[in-house]
Amino acid sequence: MGLGEGQIVTGVPLPFECHYAAEVPDHVKVEGLLHQLFAEHRVNPRREFFQLNPEKAVLSLSIGGFKDVTPGDVVAEDATEQAAVEKVRDRRERISLAAIGIKPGAMLTFSRDENRAVQVMSDKLVLMEGQQLTLSRAAITTLQQMGYKTTHASGSVYWLYEGETLDERRRRLDEEKFDEAIVGK
Repeated sequence: MGLGEGQIVTGVPLPFECHYAAEVPDHVKVEGLLHQLFAEHRVNPRREFFQLNPEKAVLSLSIGGFKDVTPGDVVAEDATEQAAVEKVRDRRERISLAAIGIKPGAMLTFSRDENRAVQVMSDKLVLMEGQQLTLSRAAITTLQQMGYKTTHASGSVYWLYEGETLDERRRRLDEEKFDEAIVGK
């Protein structure tokens, strides 16, 4: 069944930020494999949405050597949708490196190329190529150096410490604190 002019597609969560897009020749086979690989991260068994670190999906797709076709920014149909995405971005809580046990002097590596690294300077800043930057600015700069067109990035998704992204580390530590609080009652 095709869509007529003016009909809205509701199976896609618009507006959204596109973290990564790839041109995949045998997409049906690859999609099936990704569903198997990330089955435990599926939000609803009747929907094709997963809750996982986006860099794990990127890493999985990078194994196939597919062509990167990531758009430069938000995928939105109009200014209202663009504004909605911007509002969500503004509400994101900035990560505190000290709160997740990362001290000045520690080294962070980039999830897509572990040969790229930054040094932690303070709770919110890292040193990259002689400049102090936020995690997000360092991620955007690194992505652009690698040829990506992105103009926005959440640094905590891209930077790794001791083998896990900063987001994963924050979630793990939060879960551990929650579990300790429950056991302590």
